[in-house]
Amino acid sequence: MTENQGQLPILAGNKGRYQLLRPLGGGSFGDTFLAIDLNTLNQRRCVVKRLRIESHHSPEIVAGIKKAFEREAKVLEDLGDKSGNIPSLYDYFSLTVTDPQLNTQQEFNYLVQQYIEGEDLSKELEQQGRFSEAKVLTLLNNILPGLDFIHNHNVIHRDIKPSNIVRSNAEDNKFYLIDFGAVKQVIKGDISTTEKSIVFGTISYAPPEQIKNEKVDYSSDLYALAASCVRLLTGEFPDNSLDVNNLWNWQKYPHISEHLGKILKRMLQEDPYYRFQSAREVMESLNKRDDQRQELKPSTRDENNGGGEKTIIISPSQPRFIQVLLITAIILTTAGVLIAIYRHQNQVPPGEIQTIPGQLFEDKQFGIEIKYPQDWKAEKQQYSPLTGGTIAKISPNSSSLNLDVGLFIRVVLIEKSQSLSEYNLAAIEQIQKSVKDVQILQQQPIKIDNREGYQIVYRGQEQIGNFRFKVMEIWTISNSKVYILTYRAEEKLYDPFLKDVEQTMIKSFRLQSTLFL
Repeated sequence: MTENQGQLPILAGNKGRYQLLRPLGGGSFGDTFLAIDLNTLNQRRCVVKRLRIESHHSPEIVAGIKKAFEREAKVLEDLGDKSGNIPSLYDYFSLTVTDPQLNTQQEFNYLVQQYIEGEDLSKELEQQGRFSEAKVLTLLNNILPGLDFIHNHNVIHRDIKPSNIVRSNAEDNKFYLIDFGAVKQVIKGDISTTEKSIVFGTISYAPPEQIKNEKVDYSSDLYALAASCVRLLTGEFPDNSLDVNNLWNWQKYPHISEHLGKILKRMLQEDPYYRFQSAREVMESLNKRDDQRQELKPSTRDENNGGGEKTIIISPSQPRFIQVLLITAIILTTAGVLIAIYRHQNQVPPGEIQTIPGQLFEDKQFGIEIKYPQDWKAEKQQYSPLTGGTIAKISPNSSSLNLDVGLFIRVVLIEKSQSLSEYNLAAIEQIQKSVKDVQILQQQPIKIDNREGYQIVYRGQEQIGNFRFKVMEIWTISNSKVYILTYRAEEKLYDPFLKDVEQTMIKSFRLQSTLFL
């Protein structure tokens, strides 16, 4: 490291020489500088982060801070060039300098990354005022694919907030996630004692489990992202607008649509179980309104149809309640016809079992095979104990906005000594504790793939939309693992899809012996 009179020092790294230009900020454990890379032809601008650790910290805390800083560098190196929403890593090195006053040597760690020219969203909020819904939707549609990408690589950001999201001044107007100093790698759900001693995240945006220093999962990032969106939309934090049920009350803000309000409300659930479990699920819910919207244009006839099909005309001058009644009637009529067709096509003579032709889902890691109907879709998910051990979601093309219709396959690790009956008691007790207004309808031993298993059917109250939902869970134990099939749907949608679940999926479930995990 060299130092010029009246100038910030030049740092000699492993891949370049960096002239520090001016400070960009500082935090509890380091400083950030704008710099130029003197070894590049165009002397590109970059950001230099310097890790600074106060001497009063314990050795355990120091080790944890260094580990987090190193992981930030690794995430930027592994994912920066691939994600589209994360800065790239240019260099990572350490330097030992002598303190001129104490005459002692001190080691500094440096990280050099891509400079994103633009403002972070906290400054944009301060300068331009609260965001419109369209502006927040642009943010979500831009940042969620990047969040999905890092989650698929077993990375959790853990400190999403407006000041850690930068809008680029470039023509693409892209949003970048910065400051991965709190990143955790989620491999087998392990969090070391050292890491548990440090609570990362910002209180106003962090989910309850993170504030309590408990295990976090991908939905923890979704909570923080939703809290950031609320701050941008309203100028307030979510805690300032809770209803009597301690849930975020989007209806307090007339400029927020019901569609976006319900999605943010689900992302902000206190219990991670009731949140979206992946960024992709949020993206799908955001896109549902556009997929399901029917264009209604003032017209006397449909020219493209040649007059063969009627076009429903809703004049803008008609009273709003008449429009609502007409649209409701159309929806109910269409739904009635579809349900009648569905029931007719699926009538089965007494005593005969109909197996709907299906596709095969396989998970070789856990030795699972299951068939599902052609008009359903299967989504494989990354196994992690932090996300409840979900490895797959199989769902029909039609689903509810608030609570998806679907069959979820989970794998839960248990003690070798735990029996099926012991697990049954523990699982039922957990359902009774965690499900609002739970009502157990049925519970009984069952055979699944010729193995001893257990079945429970219950209904509960959805905390987001305040509607009733119904669940059937079936599980069996093999090699210290519980294999759980959970069919869940809004109560009015439960019966129409039950036949597909029972006759195609549950009857086709096969479990092979496996040595993995």
